[in-house]
Amino acid sequence: MVVKEIIYKHLSENEIREPFEGEYWPSQIWNCMRRQYYDRLYPVNAGYDSARFTVLGTVLHDLIAEILKREDSIRIQSEVPIRIPHPTNHDIVISGRADDLIVVEFTKERYLIEVKSVDDLQDKLRKGYLPRLDHRAQLNLYMKAYPRSKGILMYVDRSNFDIEEILVEFDEDLYKKTLERVERLHNYVKKREIPEAEAKLSQEMNWQCKFCIHRARCDRDQ
Repeated sequence: MVVKEIIYKHLSENEIREPFEGEYWPSQIWNCMRRQYYDRLYPVNAGYDSARFTVLGTVLHDLIAEILKREDSIRIQSEVPIRIPHPTNHDIVISGRADDLIVVEFTKERYLIEVKSVDDLQDKLRKGYLPRLDHRAQLNLYMKAYPRSKGILMYVDRSNFDIEEILVEFDEDLYKKTLERVERLHNYVKKREIPEAEAKLSQEMNWQCKFCIHRARCDRDQ
């Protein structure tokens, strides 16, 4: 069908977004370390499979933000800038635009709402798969950038728009682990030293291999 082919074509042509040297994005830090290394040294187009999830997530985020804006008693910000310089390594900064973050100010409280789309939401909740570590760590960074805020991970089921929200407290230990992780990745990139294939070795991260655009290269380097 012609229309479907046009849509697939444009989704597959998403722009490659290359970071500055030493700049790391909150949404990617807890991805497989090897994939992040390849993304920086061998950037390629993410393709349709990855783009369709990004598009669905963006649509859900925009819809939820628009619905919340209808409430006169609250103030909404979306796609807010984030910048956290590394406290000890001045060559590193955690930076970017939080595309899936919604800042809600209600009375004297501020909520940071991070929207994530998933499949089989209730099943994943029952099995304890949610909230995911990478999602918690990402929101944790936003809470560091916006202190004295309350965090909410909002999971939306792609199939039926079922919604669950999970309140998240700032975790200083997780924040420190994230900084250590960024520094490790930065050292791998500087030394051109390939990190271990985390997703292949971890049952929790193994699903990332299925959608990884660097699978062939990773297999060769393994």
